[in-house]
Amino acid sequence: MISVKGSKIAGAKTVAALRNAKLGAQVGTTSYNAIVDQIKPASQPAVYDTNDQAVQALKNHQIDGIVVDLPTAFYMTSAQLKSGVIIGQLPTTGKPEQFGAVLTKGSPLTPCVTKAVNTLRSNGTLTKLANKWLTGQGAPKLS
Repeated sequence: MISVKGSKIAGAKTVAALRNAKLGAQVGTTSYNAIVDQIKPASQPAVYDTNDQAVQALKNHQIDGIVVDLPTAFYMTSAQLKSGVIIGQLPTTGKPEQFGAVLTKGSPLTPCVTKAVNTLRSNGTLTKLANKWLTGQGAPKLS
């Protein structure tokens, strides 16, 4: 969840604090589903064809906040919004979104990369990295 400094939701710490805000997301995304299913806003969320349109709506004060995945939130708040802030991460429900690396089909690196990622996951390193570089860098978890 992102917004801009000084918005009515900039200091939100809970999902409930977002319910009376005008929120937006790109059409057909898990972000839109998160607004509807998790936040359950008092008003219909705004839907945009692109994230760039959602950013423009936020700049124009047509919406109070945008729901996007975390890497996009870091980009938007650092490169697209002059006073952008990450309010926080919505609680994980069900299976979390996955990110991946693309290798050439049949790449001899695939087994090595798979083994490395599986090891990092099983020994807790991925969780430690997420806590340090995501939660610890301004993306707190909303309750």
